[in-house]
Amino acid sequence: MYTIFSSASNAYKSAIKIIRVSGSHAKELPEIFSFKVTKPRVASIRKLYDLKKKIIDHALVIFFPGPKTVTGEDLFELHIHGSSVIEKKIYNVLCDNNKFRIAEKGEFTRRAFLNGVIDLTQAEALNDLINSETENQFKASISQYGGALSKKTLHWRNEIIHSLAKLETLIDFADEELPRNLQKTFHDNVVLLLKDMKRAIKFSSYGTRLRSGFVITLIGRPNVGKSSLVNYLSNKKIAIVTNQAGTTRDVLEVTLDFEGFPIILNDTAGIRKTSLEVEKIGINKALEKAKKSDIILILSDKEDFSFPELKPMPKVKKILVHTKCDLAVIKNNKVLNLSVKKDIGINKLVKTIVDYLKTLSPKEDVLLTKQRHIKAVKEAIKALSNIIDIDLNKNPELAAEHLRIAAKEIGKMTNLIDVEEILDDIFSNFCIGK
Repeated sequence: MYTIFSSASNAYKSAIKIIRVSGSHAKELPEIFSFKVTKPRVASIRKLYDLKKKIIDHALVIFFPGPKTVTGEDLFELHIHGSSVIEKKIYNVLCDNNKFRIAEKGEFTRRAFLNGVIDLTQAEALNDLINSETENQFKASISQYGGALSKKTLHWRNEIIHSLAKLETLIDFADEELPRNLQKTFHDNVVLLLKDMKRAIKFSSYGTRLRSGFVITLIGRPNVGKSSLVNYLSNKKIAIVTNQAGTTRDVLEVTLDFEGFPIILNDTAGIRKTSLEVEKIGINKALEKAKKSDIILILSDKEDFSFPELKPMPKVKKILVHTKCDLAVIKNNKVLNLSVKKDIGINKLVKTIVDYLKTLSPKEDVLLTKQRHIKAVKEAIKALSNIIDIDLNKNPELAAEHLRIAAKEIGKMTNLIDVEEILDDIFSNFCIGK
């Protein structure tokens, strides 16, 4: 197997860059770069030379012997000065050696997974941790990287395996009728397990939104201030703001951070009757986006909050916002008065949104944040649900088979060594050097 290497820092100029080298030939770096061997896990300053014995850099080098490393393999770190020329020279030396090659995306983490250093949920959480942009995204990813989801799935699987072991023991005595209390205990255990899994599924939409962003769509008539509000909240002029109606004809999207919650804010076309085909398309896009939103902000500069087009969306949270309240105030507890021009009500709007999102959050830290996780748990629930109505005296083998299916599905969440294409998909989303 090749020993892999890559920069573990960004491609821009910096004071220091770190090059990682992982694999069975990593320990050969002192010979390759002509520097004195260092003690394991001790940072040492060394001169690095190329193949012609010309100096490349004065670098800080650290050798980490496997298997107690981030990849489970021998690993060297070269802390070089941040010149791209120095980095290129080191790459050239290693590329001239047929034992080494540049790492692919996520390959360091993939080796950590394959070597049992972390499981698959932790590997995915590491990528989420690197890409986290808000406090709540950070909290969720650091919890999963620390093994919170792994422990939960291990508990589920152990409970299933425990029930399966008991059932298979009873199958050996199939000629004897099972005591009623034994069958009740078995079914009660399955019911408790189902309850816990269904709770995880219930809050899975919160978990996926926390990872990708809660969607908020602005709906209103033309010229009520939708684009002005988006520009104000994003502190950028991303939307066209004019006195002419119908200037927004496509959905404009901006990503924001509301007190730790990732927000995707959508500015949309004004809702009105129109003969312009292009404007009709924009209005339809606005309504389609609203359907898929977590929150709809209904904006009006008067008291017109009635949109029959939104009636088929009863489950979506709607917040009524009266814009341009510097001209007139609406005295209604259900309406937020707001003025971008005078900076009135902006903080209250953000607080209202945040308070609502907090109500969606489960009290526990363990969240299903990926469709892969959700699918596995749903399949396990389906298998366990099939057991509830089974008479163990008549069909114990059938109940055992459903338990095996449930255990297999839960096992997929943390261990997918035998499904190569899924691994390729997961680790291809990592950056180079991880």
